[in-house]
Amino acid sequence: MKSIVTAVKSFLEAQVRARRKNHVRQVKWNFVCAYSTMITTMTASLAAQTAPYDSAKPLQHATLFAPGIISTGDYESHPTFTPDGHEVYFLKLAPNFSRWSIFVSRYENGSWSQPEVAPFSGQYQDADPYITADGKHFYFISDRPVEMDGERQSHHDIWVMDKTESGWSAPRHLPASVNSAANEFYPMALQNGTLYFGSQRKDPNGPGDIYRALPQPDGSYAVQDLGRPVNSAGGE
Repeated sequence: MKSIVTAVKSFLEAQVRARRKNHVRQVKWNFVCAYSTMITTMTASLAAQTAPYDSAKPLQHATLFAPGIISTGDYESHPTFTPDGHEVYFLKLAPNFSRWSIFVSRYENGSWSQPEVAPFSGQYQDADPYITADGKHFYFISDRPVEMDGERQSHHDIWVMDKTESGWSAPRHLPASVNSAANEFYPMALQNGTLYFGSQRKDPNGPGDIYRALPQPDGSYAVQDLGRPVNSAGGE
């Protein structure tokens, strides 16, 4: 009889120890789950802070960007951001399309600043800003004179600026292989320097095509019409 009691007692003690271990495991697991949730939330919050124009979750519908500050009664388009997401440059036109300028706004103290005309813009018709993914180059189009004392152009060419310690360098006119006597527009550069852009220069496809410009060792560009099926008899 004594051996049976001893066996039952040992069994019950083992059950108690097992329950205690399971309880500790459950408490530890609950802590891990809570900690993981907290870290995920904090990470999402930090991610949202590093990209202030972004959303922490997918948007079901298009949302007006910075209404009353950047999005106004004027015509705003072509936003391009610096890599840290804290500066946005964009095209701003009067409602009657009479004036083209590139504006800049900065994300400061939790909101976007009142946009200002970018230091390099405002005197001529400037448009289509584009900052490369590494933040080192800034492309745009303009009808400004190619020469310092020259006349304003009758069309828009592609210009580029380089990032410096104090901001952006003076705008530099791209060579004639890229620019033509017609309008160039929508420049976009890849990491390897390849430039894609639109142009209304004379070509066999139509009134406007998409081109690719490959940088060469001597600083020039080898320009190619992308041809069909990208380009067509219509205007691209």
